[in-house]
Amino acid sequence: MNETTILLSGDPKAKPDFLATLEPTIPRHPSFILPFELVIDEYTREPWSLGKNNEPSENDDGWISCYLVSTDGRNRLAGFLKYLQERKKAAVARFEASDAHSAPVGRRAVLVVPYDPPPIPTEDLPEGVDGSRVVFVKYLSDENILKRRRDRPPDPAKVQPHQSDSRARAGQQKSTPSAERPRPSLQNQNQTRHGRESQQQPTMREKNPIPIRPASSSGKGGSGGLLGNLLVAKRRTENHLDVVRAKKGTNELSFDPSTGAAGCINAFRAKVSSDLEAFKADPSSFMTKIPIALASLVRSVPPDERDRVTMDVFRFAVYEQVEEIGMDRWVAAREPSEFMDECVIAVYKEGHCPEEVLEDLNKGELPDEIRGQARHIVESLSKAVQRKEKKMDEIMAKNSIVDDVVVLNTNKRDRRTLEQIQKDLLEEDDDVKRNRFG
Repeated sequence: MNETTILLSGDPKAKPDFLATLEPTIPRHPSFILPFELVIDEYTREPWSLGKNNEPSENDDGWISCYLVSTDGRNRLAGFLKYLQERKKAAVARFEASDAHSAPVGRRAVLVVPYDPPPIPTEDLPEGVDGSRVVFVKYLSDENILKRRRDRPPDPAKVQPHQSDSRARAGQQKSTPSAERPRPSLQNQNQTRHGRESQQQPTMREKNPIPIRPASSSGKGGSGGLLGNLLVAKRRTENHLDVVRAKKGTNELSFDPSTGAAGCINAFRAKVSSDLEAFKADPSSFMTKIPIALASLVRSVPPDERDRVTMDVFRFAVYEQVEEIGMDRWVAAREPSEFMDECVIAVYKEGHCPEEVLEDLNKGELPDEIRGQARHIVESLSKAVQRKEKKMDEIMAKNSIVDDVVVLNTNKRDRRTLEQIQKDLLEEDDDVKRNRFG
């Protein structure tokens, strides 16, 4: 299968980034063969890079176009095509040609990803293939064709007729004496001046283009170096975007409260409100529980908006509905949970809340100084108990020794220091001293 891995390179010294793994889909077996890896490191606005007037076929200019489908499952093609459309540039990859239609050995082929591709024929796509995974490309077997076409002089037969007519009229006017030329009337002069001024007014209103200072050709990379070349390229791109800047859609400015983070919070509030209304209408029920699972609630929220939807927001929504529906007579208490993203809030009707729950709610938090003193008292008591237990164990061990017990390993080398030996001698009883010397 003719699969190709497309890589993106913004810096020749850096490692290229992965874009997608592609294979042909329309047609399934094109007349060219792509290498195993392709590196896109060039972007252009040349006329030959446009793709609107091309179809997946082989035309007279040597270009072969087809549709490729992504097989890696990462869905990066849509963002890459959007990037090309915003910049109004086509992506270009040059590589050694290896198919039967290519130029002789050593020539380089060209693969172009236009920013304005033709519509995707969804009816011809295989079953199960999404249009967002398909990209339109153009292939040229020899890049020298572009150079020869650029250096070719224009064909005189293709010159427009009105250009030749205008040149003939200009020559006739030069040959006519100034005295014989008819002068235009004053009304025609005013109309001409008015039309010229109306054409110049939109131009004056346009944003003044940023002056581009060309990089000096002396030295390697110009006098500004790599940073200077990057700044010049950035200004040139901004100048082009000022001329042809895409208009933003009106739907981007509209806000839909039923989608995203706002839609998730509103749906949860409505569900809690309906549950509490049913709880209020049931006279035989005095307690209900409202579970909150953060992972399941934010499943439909886009990743860039999930930081706005937290556990505190959902808890606040529950407390708000309890106060509103219960008219400040119900009690809501959070039950202990083992997980940070899950919790259960118990709601009690008036007069049915347990005493221990009320005590926990009414208990005030102690200051840090009082909590530190209480912790110090507890630690001191625990250490005293440990010392007492250790002392009791030593007493029991001494009392358990009998006379017929044989002590082993007594002839070992004494490794105590002089200070330890003197201290032990001072602490010995008189009976031990008499036994040693007697």
